[in-house]
Order: sequence, then C-alpha cells, then structure tokens
Amino acid sequence: MRTSAVAGLIFANSDDKLKKLTANRSMASVPFGARYRIVDFALSNLVNTGVTSVGIITKENYRSLMDHVGNGISWDLDRKNGGVYFIPPYYKRGVKRFVGTVSAIAGSTEYIEKCGADYIVLYDSHVIANIDLSAALRQHKDKGADITVVYHNGKLPEKSSEKMILSLDADNRVEGINFSEEEQETCFGIGVSIIGKDLLLKLAREADEDGLTSFAREVLANKTEDLKIYGFEHSEYVAVMDNTATYYEASMALLQKDVRKQLFNKKRPIFTKVRDGMPTRYGVDASAKNCLVGEDCIIEGKVKNSILFRGARVSKGAVVENCILMQETKVGENATLCNVIADKNASVDDGVVLKGTEERYCFIDKNQVL
Repeated sequence: MRTSAVAGLIFANSDDKLKKLTANRSMASVPFGARYRIVDFALSNLVNTGVTSVGIITKENYRSLMDHVGNGISWDLDRKNGGVYFIPPYYKRGVKRFVGTVSAIAGSTEYIEKCGADYIVLYDSHVIANIDLSAALRQHKDKGADITVVYHNGKLPEKSSEKMILSLDADNRVEGINFSEEEQETCFGIGVSIIGKDLLLKLAREADEDGLTSFAREVLANKTEDLKIYGFEHSEYVAVMDNTATYYEASMALLQKDVRKQLFNKKRPIFTKVRDGMPTRYGVDASAKNCLVGEDCIIEGKVKNSILFRGARVSKGAVVENCILMQETKVGENATLCNVIADKNASVDDGVVLKGTEERYCFIDKNQVL
C-alpha cells in the first residue's frame, strides 16, 4: 500500500472526561509519562506507518495542543505537501460548533477530500498504545474490508465508562457491536479505526443529515450487516483513559518494565516535542526508588513509586510517594505527598501534608499554591 494512500484524523478532545486535567487543555495535550503528551502516541503511530498527512479536529482549549504540535517537525510532519492540519470546531457556515463525532467528521470534509488519501485512520486522542498500524492496514486491504476496528481482548477496566464491545466470528469479522459493560472479559474497541475515504464521507454526510451524533454508536453499530467490518487485535498494552482514575492507573503502569517495553518499542518509537534542559540533579540526601523522572528536575528529598515531569523540584526533607508531579511542580521542605496528582506549576509549601488513597487520590490544580 503506497504511503500517500493513508491519512490520519485525530479527535483532539474525545470525551474530555478527565475533568480537572482537561479544564484548560484538550484531551490530546494532557501530559503523560514524564515528558510526553497523549497526542504523541497517535501522531507517532501514524508516522511510523508512513502517514504524511494528519488532520487534528479541535473543539475547545486547544492552545496548548497547538503549541505542543506546532508545525509537526518533531514527528517529521513539517512538509510542503501533507503535514499537520488543525481543523477548527465549526462544521457549517456561521458559528455552528460540532456536538459529536458525526458533525466533527462532517466538519472535516474539506481536509478529507484534499488530503489525497484513499484510507483514513480515525483516532481518538485518549488512547495510550503503540499500535502496529502497518499490519492493520495490510489486513484491511487483504480482507477487502470496508472498516477495520482496532480492538483489545482482555478485561475491561473496572473504573472505565462504556466501551465498544465487539462480537467477532472466526475470521475476525464483526457480527455485532454493543456498548454494555456486563461482560468483563471481552473484545473492546480502543478508539482507532480504518475506513475508505469515500465511504467515510458518505456515512458522515448521511448521518449528519439524519441528526445523528455518535459515529461509533449510531453509525458503525447499525452497519455490521451492510458493511464488511473487521477487527484487528492489538494484543499489547493499551490504556483508554476516559476518566481521571484510568489516567492515574495508566501513569502508574509505566513503572512496570514490561509496560514500558511494550509502549516504547524501538522499532516504532514514540516521538515528542524536545525541550533542551539540564540533566536531573540529586542532592546528597536524596532517594529515588521505582520512579520515572524527566530532565531538569531537582530531587533533594525522598521520592518513591512516582512520576516527575520536567522541572519538578522536591526539596530537602520532603517525601513524595505514589504521586504524579507535572512540569515545574515544587514541593517544599519537609512536605509530604502521598497519592497526589499535581498539575503544572503547582506549589506545595514547606511542611504541608497531603495524603490521598489508591481509591481517592488528591488533586492540585494548575498554578495552585498549598
């Protein structure tokens, strides 16, 4: 399959169920894994497949996303032909904003028609996985599929919201799609699918005219008999982050070696915007055990089972355990944090004690001072 035959279409906001984490940013630009943003996984999976044109559908709070992605140079998408296109959240003349994936796709008609691709990869932004999309595209072509849905076979996360449950035959053809959570061990779609350009435009136009909103629930789920829909299994690690609990769990899963090995595959690297910074510095009394630490941090206290983003600082006598400290977070002397998510530029004063639990962690807002 020629490279130019495929383009990507990323839904930057998805459902935005991360609440406080998406209060001032899109889902796609939520920080993850000490130095990445969630959108890095979608962009990297696409470019590792040879995709050279990616449309990013925006809705709201997308300034930080535009700042992070820029012209796409970090993903080799700074091109005269192709590249990154930010699609505004207005899908009809005037100021009408899209209200679901159907109208979002309908509002992307101009990009879809002009990108020159025969196939479009639809990609929700809340997916953390390193997917072999080249294999998925080969299967799509070999089976003559109309639509291919990437799925994972396993246990649904207990704290997840509804998932697309697939019923598959022996040849992996989708026989039915439902959105019940009664089945815990099952095949569920992870928010990535492949579809022909012309078919996508036709389905989106018809659904939009009928006033439908959800492309998965109201379109795909009703087309299993009319269209050849196949599933492609992604058997390695995947996290679909549809609430803050699943974000916390996915972040802490990075402390497991086998998860890191599956996500950060050398053959399919995950790229991100590179920021020049100093190496992390450790004080003489510092202790860091089982942590993922970005560059330019200063650790003078004790850190355990935690993730520290670029520029985080843990002062003398401070104790940080089971925490996620985002960029430029500062923890004062003799402070204690346990089961805490601290957003960018948060600051904890000397001696402050803040403890959550594994079931109910504490959250510090962006720029908040405690």
